[in-house]
Amino acid sequence: MKNPYARVYGLTGVMGSGKSTAAKLLAEAGVIVLDADSIARDVIDPQSDSYADIKLKLIAAFEPLSTEPLFRADGSLVRAALAKVAFADSAKTKKLGEIMHPHIQAEFSRRVAAIPAGRRIVYDVPLLFEGRLHEQVKKTIVVYAPEEICVARAVARAAGQGQKLTADEARARLGQQISIEKKRELADYVIDNSGDLAALRAQVTGLCQKLE
Repeated sequence: MKNPYARVYGLTGVMGSGKSTAAKLLAEAGVIVLDADSIARDVIDPQSDSYADIKLKLIAAFEPLSTEPLFRADGSLVRAALAKVAFADSAKTKKLGEIMHPHIQAEFSRRVAAIPAGRRIVYDVPLLFEGRLHEQVKKTIVVYAPEEICVARAVARAAGQGQKLTADEARARLGQQISIEKKRELADYVIDNSGDLAALRAQVTGLCQKLE
């Protein structure tokens, strides 16, 4: 089977590194950006063909560990409840990936096939290295910032959304992934987002000139 990732640059980072902002800037520069989180939301939508299978498996794997239902009465997923139990340790995070990834991959493949040849495509995926997708994509891009900056940004973002996330909780979530320092070492391209938005925009512009 043809590898759908062969046309794609993999974009990753960690919570608070600014990956989503970089992806937005890439899209503004004319790059087609496919978002793994967005695809994940689509496949768990009640109208999706994947919904019934995913819901059944999520309830079986995680609802016994949750203090609240994982799905609302209208069928929608309570994402905060799932995140609380699924990211509690690496084994649970791996189980979540095993449930979600086949459906995400199938939808990703469908979307890539619909994009004309010659277009630059970036796949924004949090667990690029953890899921070993870096072995399949054309090149890898990491959006980097030191961990403590990422932690501070994540806490501030959660507060801005009316959610409570402590620095220790943010560090615990980051601890379930390959560290940002290791990801920087593994990357083909690094976007340093330690500074402000103007600095990030300049680096994204420079990267776009390098992408085939």
